[in-house]
Amino acid sequence: MQWRSAWARRAAVPFLVALIAVGCSQNEGPNGPRIAALKLVSGSGQTGPIGTLLPQPLVVRVADQRDEPVVGAVVTFAVGGGTGGVTTPQVDTTDANGLAQTTYRLGGTLGVQSVTAAFADLPTVSFAINATTAPASKLAVNSGDAQTSKVGNILANEITVKVTDAFDNPKTGVPVAFAVVSGGGTVSSPTVLSDGQGISRVRWTLGTIAGTQTLSASAGSITPLSFTATATPEAAAQILVISGAGQTGTPGGALPDSIVVKVADQFGNGVGGVTVDWAPGAGSGSVSPSTTVSNSTGRTAAKWTIGSNGGPMSLNATAGTVSTAISGAAFVVFESITAGGRSSCAIDDGGVLYCWGFNGDGQLGIGQDAAGSGPIYAVPQAVPPVGNQTFATMNGGLFHSCAVTFSHIAYCWGDNNNGQLGIGSNTRSANSPNSVKPTIPFVSVSAGRVHSCGLSIGGRGYCWGDNERGQLGASIAFDTTTVPGSTLITFHDANAPVELGSPFGAGTYFFGPWDWSAIAAGGVHTCAIRQGGTAYCWGLGREGQLGNGANSVDEYFPQMVSGGNLFDEVTAGYKHSCALTSAGAAWCWGDNADGQLGNAGNTASNIPVAVGGGLAFESISAGYSHTCGLLATGEAYCWGRNGKGQLGNGGVASQNAPVAVTGGLRFKNLSAGDFHTCGVTTDNVAYCWGDNEYGTVGDGSQVQRAAPTKIRFQR
Repeated sequence: MQWRSAWARRAAVPFLVALIAVGCSQNEGPNGPRIAALKLVSGSGQTGPIGTLLPQPLVVRVADQRDEPVVGAVVTFAVGGGTGGVTTPQVDTTDANGLAQTTYRLGGTLGVQSVTAAFADLPTVSFAINATTAPASKLAVNSGDAQTSKVGNILANEITVKVTDAFDNPKTGVPVAFAVVSGGGTVSSPTVLSDGQGISRVRWTLGTIAGTQTLSASAGSITPLSFTATATPEAAAQILVISGAGQTGTPGGALPDSIVVKVADQFGNGVGGVTVDWAPGAGSGSVSPSTTVSNSTGRTAAKWTIGSNGGPMSLNATAGTVSTAISGAAFVVFESITAGGRSSCAIDDGGVLYCWGFNGDGQLGIGQDAAGSGPIYAVPQAVPPVGNQTFATMNGGLFHSCAVTFSHIAYCWGDNNNGQLGIGSNTRSANSPNSVKPTIPFVSVSAGRVHSCGLSIGGRGYCWGDNERGQLGASIAFDTTTVPGSTLITFHDANAPVELGSPFGAGTYFFGPWDWSAIAAGGVHTCAIRQGGTAYCWGLGREGQLGNGANSVDEYFPQMVSGGNLFDEVTAGYKHSCALTSAGAAWCWGDNADGQLGNAGNTASNIPVAVGGGLAFESISAGYSHTCGLLATGEAYCWGRNGKGQLGNGGVASQNAPVAVTGGLRFKNLSAGDFHTCGVTTDNVAYCWGDNEYGTVGDGSQVQRAAPTKIRFQR
């Protein structure tokens, strides 16, 4: 072996080379032994994100003292401690140029990382690499997951997400998007940049749907995160009817389906564990059980046994301060019906009275205060009983109605501005049946526009209400003293029944008293039939509605109807009148602008004219400007104005001769109102048709009907 010269040692220091004596036998040259040196060629000083492969290899060169490459020298590459980097390969052999190299994948430690190259047992050379942070590649839940709060509330704790690189180093300034996936809530900001610790944070306001709600957090192509929260209901704020409302059943029986309600918060979420109290309305039966508790979904149920009378029923479900009303009904079997001005009324097979339509003047008699503009009841409403009285007959006027009980007591209700209720006062209105005073045993009462008339058991006629045109046929003052030689006649309204022919105040009858078999109050006139069949009319006769051959007005004294016919039945409309003979021949007189006289013309007549068609009627009813008649076989015919479908023939064109009511129904009772008509069939099913703006048809709608339409609550 030969040692390196002092000169060689001095030369090694400036060039940072490692020197080594190589074997004499194979490395000696003409100038003596070869001295090898290891030096760094390239790759040091690179910068790269942690975890990534450096773009340039780390290269060293082994050469002798003449800078000749040393071929086949084995170089080992080693990573500096604790950085986690990887060299590939870890050992390389120098090539023909004396070069050895490796690639380097940065470890996870930020800052300077080092790789050393070693040859034989000489000192190593080092590569210095600057490791920077890697791109964001991970999202992690930092806090705020799995919270619980009330629906619609802000969660107590923030939702925080941590953004890191692959080695869990925080990433700053990364936009994180937050989006509500389910539940309908909101976040304080849809996108938040990560801070110096890699944290993005938002506040989450829960949606209004109870249960599990979900929020997502995402950043670019990184796998997103999912947060969940449990939203619990607010306090009970409402009771929702789920099923069972609107059922109709047998009076006194249990409805087929249970009544199911849901106790809910303000957003409709079910609230469990809430006590619900069930209470039927007056006359609406019973419920079992009367107290229930809502289940976890807020639902609870009870069985309803409806009241013993027919018609609408009500049930209240209450939970604390919140409640709801549930409707039901019992089947009704109607016996008779009447069509009034803007309302209808009927009597069932037990003598219970029902009314429906407009109630602005209390004319439905159901105890609800008159409101002027309504309300409207589009289905039958049971009139509260008057003691133990049951009703036998009734009749509807413009804004009031009257009925007679089986014990012959007359009751009236509705508008009373002119005393037409006959209750002894001019109280504006009465919202329930009031007995007519003084008590007279009536067999029937007829309600006109603003006056009423009745027929007693003994055949005496009485009227009360407005008397502007002498339509009461009574309550007349005769003054023979103020103007000598003349009699001043004054018509006085009456708020209690006055017998036909009786004067106002003391005095003798100015006609009669006569016995009557029928009486009918019309618009501003009255017609009646005396025992024996002679018809008389009085009051306003400008359109010929008195039938006396003149168009007179203010006829307070009964005018005999012309023609000499004897009648069994009489009816009075607004400005026309009709009557039936014992043979069923119909005669009408008065206004005929809409063909309401039924004689195939449209000319008014102040004497009776025969209704066309050769039909024999069993009964007849005059409305405002239309008329209907019923044959003995039950077929119904109508004629006159039809703009609202009140003739029931399926159309709206007026008819000046009788047309059959469509549907093939057989009626036993028929009543013409102002602009609608009603009837009860021979199998006790009630129908109405025509104007329905005020719910007068009773089918639950306010839709005009041009054909018979079945009234609600019937089988």
